Amino acid sequence: MFRILIFIAFLLVGGKGIYGQQLARSANRQNFTSIDSVKDRPILKWKFQTEGKIFSSPVVFGDMVLIGSCDSNLYALDKIDAKLLWKFKTNGEVRSSVAIASNRVFFLSSDGIFYALDADSGLLQWEFKTEGEKFYDTWDYYQSSPAIQGGMIYFGCGDGHIYALDVQTGALKWKFKTGGIVHASPTLTEDAVLIGSFDGVFYCLETNGQLRWKFNTIGQHYFPLGEIQFHATVSDSTVYFGSRDFNLYALKIKDGGGHWVDHQHGSWPSVPSLGGKQLIATMSDSYSVLVMDKDYGGMIYEPNVPINVFSSASISGKCAYFGALNGVVYKLDLATGGISSIFQTDAGKINSAQFFDRTGKLKSDLDRTYNYDVNLLFADYLKMGSIFSTIWIEGRTLYFGSADGAVYALE
Repeated sequence: MFRILIFIAFLLVGGKGIYGQQLARSANRQNFTSIDSVKDRPILKWKFQTEGKIFSSPVVFGDMVLIGSCDSNLYALDKIDAKLLWKFKTNGEVRSSVAIASNRVFFLSSDGIFYALDADSGLLQWEFKTEGEKFYDTWDYYQSSPAIQGGMIYFGCGDGHIYALDVQTGALKWKFKTGGIVHASPTLTEDAVLIGSFDGVFYCLETNGQLRWKFNTIGQHYFPLGEIQFHATVSDSTVYFGSRDFNLYALKIKDGGGHWVDHQHGSWPSVPSLGGKQLIATMSDSYSVLVMDKDYGGMIYEPNVPINVFSSASISGKCAYFGALNGVVYKLDLATGGISSIFQTDAGKINSAQFFDRTGKLKSDLDRTYNYDVNLLFADYLKMGSIFSTIWIEGRTLYFGSADGAVYALE
């Protein structure tokens, strides 16, 4: 009976030919799994080294871990021992996470080409050329990761378009032009495609590409457009997303009407996740994580971390797991708000002293040390093996990539 239940669970989160496994596990981007078997102090199971920084997130499919690297390759690794099963070379950095359906792997590369590969061999099945990729600024770390539903695959692009392709053939079904780079990943309901743009507008499209509604963020002095960088998540009738105007928005999917808005002084809400009635939002500059009531927007907890977080929190049972720019994986107890570090990359251990004092706080003179050049500072943060991946939880194992170019499995 136990084996049957596990098989059913596998189908629900994306078994072969059933649903597309994708960033945050499902097309609604809730990033939740009910399995609650991660050890309190997991240890390194294996580490696989690529030749470039890793910003994309792993997706586990059957016995494979699939992840892109800035060395221009997509890698397929054996999830048990990290043996290289195959790799596929593109002409650009791979900052998109994959989606998988019907035994095909789909992803976007910085060469502006969207690829479909055979999952078993890594051989090219088809490709689609966009109008070209580009990046916005230092903190534009990710490309749009595709979402699959109803025989269609959806993604955004640096050319400002939202695309819908036929999963089997790669034929263009429609494209929708926004006013800015689209590196957010689409979030899907049964009848809507929800996605934000660097133009500061959040779009709700019908599955045929027609605009249902759009919502302009408020904007802020330093970020007047209110750029939308990260993907949203949905629950019931509401969509949740963050903006560079320091606001976390909750809107009605039906018509874009306001449900609630929460303002965070001086910090972007990065990526929202959902665990039951709790909305968990990682934060860029407040060095904290928000745990909120998803229905009313009330704050439940706001535990502190020592540095910026850009990855999404992955929910397993009553705990959330995420990585930060210091190369640390954190565990957040959603019942108490308690937070603890459970792993740090070797690069983080070696290079943290460049940025942190003996009390574990960022050095007060960093701005002066870097001549007030925040671009250079954030580039150097990557020396710590910063973790941008959304962690994939599979059974007792945590999978993620790091800016040190390595893919990790903890157990």
